[in-house]
Amino acid sequence: MIRAALDLIAAHGAAGCSLARVGTDAGYSRGLPVARFGSKLGLLEAVMDTSESWFQRRLERKIGKRTGLEALFIRISAHFAGARDSSPAAIAVYQLYVESMSANSELKPRMSAMSERYRLGFRSHLQEARDAGELGDDIDIDRFATIVLGAVRGGIIQSLVNDQGTSLELVENDLVKMFRQVLTGRRQAEM
Repeated sequence: MIRAALDLIAAHGAAGCSLARVGTDAGYSRGLPVARFGSKLGLLEAVMDTSESWFQRRLERKIGKRTGLEALFIRISAHFAGARDSSPAAIAVYQLYVESMSANSELKPRMSAMSERYRLGFRSHLQEARDAGELGDDIDIDRFATIVLGAVRGGIIQSLVNDQGTSLELVENDLVKMFRQVLTGRRQAEM
C-alpha cells in the first residue's frame, strides 16, 4: 500500500491520493487503507516514515565508520543517490515537502521534524570535523548545516521539476566540490 501511495502522490500530489485508490491500486479492498492507517494523514505520515527509514538504512551503510568532512560529503551524495535510485518515492516525498508549506497543512509538524533530523545529520558531521581540526572556528556549523540542507534540497527539487534539464549527478558533484573547497580550502590557505 505504501508503494501505491508513493506512486499516486508522485503522479497527483497528496490531493490525488485517496485511501480508496491506494487500496485498489495496491490490489486490496478500498477500505483496507482506512483500517491500516486510520486516516489520510496517517497514510501520508506512514509514507514519510517509510521513506525516511529507507534513506537512513542506506545512509548508515554508506557512511559506515567515517566521520567529519568525509561523512558530510557522503551524506550529501546519499541524498542525491536516494533521489536518483527511488525517483517516484523522491518525487512523492518532495511533493509532500512542498505541500507541507501551506498555511493549514497537517503535514507541516511532521515534515518540519524530518527536515530538522536531516539538518542535524549534516550538523553532526560538521561538529565532528571541528572536533578533529578539519574545520576552522569561523564556520558557524548550525548555519552551515542549514545551508547544506537547503542546497541539497534545492538541487533535488530543481532536477525533479526540470525533468531532463538538470542532472542530479552533475548538481551533486558540483555541490560536493563547492562545499569541499569552502570547508577545506579556507583551512589550507591558513596553513
